[in-house]
Amino acid sequence: MASSVVGTVLEWYDFYIYGTAATLVLGKLFFPDLSPLAGMLAAFATYGIGFFFKPVGGIILSRFGDTFGRKRVMILSLVAMGLATGAVGLLPTYEAIGVAAPVLLVLLRLIQSIGAGAEYGGAITLVSEYSTDKRRGLMASLPAMGVSLGILMGTGMFALLSLMPDDKFESWGWRIPFLIGFSLVAVGLYIRTQVDETPEFEKLKEENRIVKAPLRWLWSEQRRNLLIAAGARSADAVGGQLFNVFAIAYSTSYLDLPKHVGLTGVMAANLVGLVVIPFTGSIADKYGRRPVYLGGLAFLALFTFPFFWMVNTESYLLVVVALVLAYGFGVKVILSVSGAYLAELFDTRVRSSAVTTARTASDPIAGLTPLIATSLLAAAGSYWAVALFFLGFVLLAFYCVFIGPETQRLGVNHDDTDTPTPLQEHLVSKGETR
Repeated sequence: MASSVVGTVLEWYDFYIYGTAATLVLGKLFFPDLSPLAGMLAAFATYGIGFFFKPVGGIILSRFGDTFGRKRVMILSLVAMGLATGAVGLLPTYEAIGVAAPVLLVLLRLIQSIGAGAEYGGAITLVSEYSTDKRRGLMASLPAMGVSLGILMGTGMFALLSLMPDDKFESWGWRIPFLIGFSLVAVGLYIRTQVDETPEFEKLKEENRIVKAPLRWLWSEQRRNLLIAAGARSADAVGGQLFNVFAIAYSTSYLDLPKHVGLTGVMAANLVGLVVIPFTGSIADKYGRRPVYLGGLAFLALFTFPFFWMVNTESYLLVVVALVLAYGFGVKVILSVSGAYLAELFDTRVRSSAVTTARTASDPIAGLTPLIATSLLAAAGSYWAVALFFLGFVLLAFYCVFIGPETQRLGVNHDDTDTPTPLQEHLVSKGETR
């Protein structure tokens, strides 16, 4: 459990501090020749590029998770993420070395993203294969707590640093959160080296049933489940970036609210998420994955426009409450239950590749969400275009989960092809051919 959570903390700590720094300072320091808006867009673009490489890294590393073991891949991903995170804090700015500064920034983002690509999927696979059938909903939700903890650490750090004078913050204060990445990787590496390989993977090795080309087998035998999982995951991917990154830019740059208002709302949302996540996982163990998943998506669909209405009041309290409801409740519910849902959808032989591929498929659009939302806001002159953008992904996820199977009865030790549809199950139970 600790091993699965610690890497997720580092993954989201890094991605969040970069996203926050992109909003507050990186545009000025690494793209100073551009206008303030263009500089922020350039910083967001650099942030988004990392998400394009998460699927690449995830596909490459998760393949080794299915062929060489879950543990080795999780160690490799942790080291890549941590070293790249810390190195960003050591980078000279554009003023010091010119165009080489943004080039090095992008390079470190790519390294970090490749490592992060396999992190969350590997964590879900590891904890799901260690848990019992009766508690998998709860146990597989725990990596999502790492997301909240990572964001809380990053937000708390920047909330404290925002109290600094602007000149000191822009000079050296912004580097502190990145340098902490070195210490996080040291702690995580120690924990992960103490973990044994999962019983499910050891069983595959003993029975000589490891698939040499897991992605090819996955696409051939479980394509439908892969597409369902990828679509189901898209809402929390986009929602995480919309409510954690863009919302701060929206409240500070568009509504001229103090920086601490959005940061406080994000912190409150993630604190609430630490309670919502295990509670939702337990509910999913009692009532099934699909009802909880669909309920969370329905709430997000209904709350998308009210979220912006509340933020646009410019009331500090309502901004915080809006972020708590949208992210701390809505997104956290679907993120929590998705752990067990995705793990149980797939065959043990390809689970690492399948879960990671499904989760990272929507990362490119998620990474570009702050950039897209900022552009939509500028083009439309209002929030409605951004709200419709997010609502589209919520409806896509709802449809995918709706047509998908209830996975609770499958567990994680099944070795089969695509799960039959309810109609096929009915025909088989009646003794009829398909």
